[in-house]
Amino acid sequence: MQNTVWTNARIHTLDPLLPEAFAMVSRGQKLLYVGDESGAVDKAGPAALRIDLGGLTVVPGFNDNHLHAVIFGDQLGSVTLEGLNAEAIVAKLSAAYPSPVPGELIVAYNWDLPACPHPHKSLLDHAFPNNPVLLAQFGGHGQWLNSAGLAEIDLEDLQKRNPTGEIERDASGEPTGLIREMFDNPLGNRHFDDLFRKASVREPRVLRALAEFARLGITSIQDNSWYLPMVRQFTKLRREGRLTARVSCWTYATKPEARILMALGNYDFHWVRQGPWKYFLDGTFSTRTAALHEPYEGQPDNRGQGHSKEEIVPILRFLAKTGRQGAFHAIGDRVISNFIEAAKEVQEEFPHFRTLRMRLEHAQLIRPEDIASLRALGILICAQPSALSTPEKDLALVGKERALGAYPYRSLLDAGVDLSFGSDIPGEPSCNPLEAIARVSTRPGPERITPREALEAYTVGSAWAEKEEDWKGRLKAGMYADFAVLDHDLLALDPTAIAAIKVVRTVVGGKTVYLA
Repeated sequence: MQNTVWTNARIHTLDPLLPEAFAMVSRGQKLLYVGDESGAVDKAGPAALRIDLGGLTVVPGFNDNHLHAVIFGDQLGSVTLEGLNAEAIVAKLSAAYPSPVPGELIVAYNWDLPACPHPHKSLLDHAFPNNPVLLAQFGGHGQWLNSAGLAEIDLEDLQKRNPTGEIERDASGEPTGLIREMFDNPLGNRHFDDLFRKASVREPRVLRALAEFARLGITSIQDNSWYLPMVRQFTKLRREGRLTARVSCWTYATKPEARILMALGNYDFHWVRQGPWKYFLDGTFSTRTAALHEPYEGQPDNRGQGHSKEEIVPILRFLAKTGRQGAFHAIGDRVISNFIEAAKEVQEEFPHFRTLRMRLEHAQLIRPEDIASLRALGILICAQPSALSTPEKDLALVGKERALGAYPYRSLLDAGVDLSFGSDIPGEPSCNPLEAIARVSTRPGPERITPREALEAYTVGSAWAEKEEDWKGRLKAGMYADFAVLDHDLLALDPTAIAAIKVVRTVVGGKTVYLA
């Protein structure tokens, strides 16, 4: 096995014992040496392959703490409706599907209620009278259907199976076509089950997503895989030499069959690992279903919906008994308070609870008085900075004061809470880590953090969140040779220029998987 010397670079190692280096040596998947040029040449030996990085900047590979790879791959090849009003949505869909085969399901992504506040089935019916239409709302917690789509669903049964979900109806009781918090419905399953379970549908979409991750310097992904066929897909790509990112495969915990089958996966210690069990505790800002202490702006009777402390305790108790990590979708401050109170109760019964690194995913609004409890209980915040991309929407939904204190990254770091970053793509608009780092280091208000802190959250923090800190997140001898080469130094630039930085090369396990 040949050594490789990576020379002529400015390397931000994120290793506190050696913060900056200029050369590295890799052998196989791991780094043998990180330091100066002469030391690297001596360590590598005369037969080593030498790669000159042209004086560019190297950082540890980005580790996206939360995404949906196969759905993102589907979105990359589909129509996206971001920022469009109802008329523009119908026009874009009509242009994309001028002569659809009758009965063919039409799927598109990322319309949102602020831009399209009154979606109605009749708008889609006129353009697509003979085709069911399923439009996934931004964040995935709402869906807009036409009449043909609604006809495929037994709405009474759907409501029984999703008692906290909502089928929006007009004054006469007629469904408008908008449903909230009802993921598990026949029309959605018709499309999304194929994505997860059919190899001919799944593989090209996973490869499309992996190519985009490599382009952006993402070397590890923490994926809502949910089902065993996804594990098999990733291990197949690894066996064939086509897997270009390390994967943590999450289980959809509320489906018992998924929990059983995912435990049987053929995992690979270094490349395809079993991740946490995923739970949903509340909804989202956009659908006004995230559970808040105070009501939404303009809706004095609406504080969203979410799990109570009493509903969370048995989940945490079960995870503590079995020694498993949980990843909990929790956006609103009320459900986070409930989670903290439940965790305190379970911690008394199971003192090892804090070592399990329970994760709160998203955590967009947290009461200041709850932050200290997060650290005391060992609860991690796994955030997605791209949610900050629409501040005007947050202002309209939760008001000026709460919007200013939302996404409290500065407060969390100052309190010593473990923070990691990712994207939730395609639930958020971008998975570009450099754009995310720019966003959190230039945001107005008291919760701004520095570029270095943001870089650490996207590398060291994400490795800690998936319990991989011994292998990932820093560039030091013995750790994976996973890194990104950038055309400018993000720690030397004005933060306003960081978003324009490009990834020139992405290396995973010592092999280049992307070269600009």
